[in-house]
Amino acid sequence: MSRRLSVLLLSTWLMTPNLVLAEDLTPEQLARIRRAEKAAVDKVNATHGNKKSSELSNEERRQIIREQQEASRKVMEENGVSPKDYARQSAKMGPKQNEQVAAAEKALEAQEKAAGAAKPSADKEPGEIQVQEGFSEDNPVMMEEQEGAPPVVEHGLPAGEEGPSEPSGAQ
Repeated sequence: MSRRLSVLLLSTWLMTPNLVLAEDLTPEQLARIRRAEKAAVDKVNATHGNKKSSELSNEERRQIIREQQEASRKVMEENGVSPKDYARQSAKMGPKQNEQVAAAEKALEAQEKAAGAAKPSADKEPGEIQVQEGFSEDNPVMMEEQEGAPPVVEHGLPAGEEGPSEPSGAQ
């Protein structure tokens, strides 16, 4: 057997388990990954002020791209998927699979909205609300006590305040 043939057989023997281990992702998994990746990239963009690329310098663009790639890589690691497998499967998907993933994304969004709507109502219980009129309890501001009455404007010093005191040297 020639050396070239043995290398070919060895390489195919080593590649076969990788092909078997690379499992197809379900539409729900793809949708979860896409939503998490989009949220991570949006978070990076928000930290940089959601500026357009035309408003950024070359160095700022490079920095943002690096941060976006790092965020995407973290999302892939959290979901246990290699970026290569994810890209390969995304590229192989046809119209039917894309529709399934879109439907799964909508279902995830609806679940998050339902969970978000149920959570605040349980967290916030109506309690006592304090209402203060004016600047402080000692010096309240009253506005239109009677319906239809014009506002009352007081001139001079507020009640309880004294006028300017006489200088101590004057008699």
